[in-house]
Amino acid sequence: MTTVEPPCDFGPGLGARLERDPQAAVNARRMVRTFLGDLPRTVPREAAEAVMLVVSELVTNVVRHARGRLCSLDLSDMGHGVGISVSDDDPQPPRPRRLDLTGQGGLGWPLVSRLSSELTVHSRPDGKTVRAVVLF
Repeated sequence: MTTVEPPCDFGPGLGARLERDPQAAVNARRMVRTFLGDLPRTVPREAAEAVMLVVSELVTNVVRHARGRLCSLDLSDMGHGVGISVSDDDPQPPRPRRLDLTGQGGLGWPLVSRLSSELTVHSRPDGKTVRAVVLF
C-alpha cells in the first residue's frame, strides 16, 4: 500500500507512506521515476541513477533492518538536486556492516554515503529519519 502525502523536509516535492514489505523498494523506485520525470528540467542520467540507488538502498535497509509496519519516503526538488528523506519507527541509527561478498550485505550504507553530497540521521524515541541530498 502506498499513500501520497506532502513531503516533510526540503520543500516542494512528493511524499508517500510505504508498507515495510519486499514491494516497498519497487514502489519507491516507481515514485522516483515519476518524481524525476515531473521536474521542470531534465535530470542528467547519472544523477537520476544516483537518486534511484540512494532511495532503493535506504528503503531496502528499512525493510531488512528496521521495525514497525510502515516507512515514509519524501522527495523534494531543491533546484540543484533532490532531497531524500526516509523515515521509520526504529530509533536505532544505521550502522555500517562488514562487507559480505556472498550477498548478505554491507554495501548499501557506503554506497549511499558515496552518492550523497549530504547524509544525516536524526533519531528520536519513536524512530528515525535518514536525509540525503543528491546534487546535479
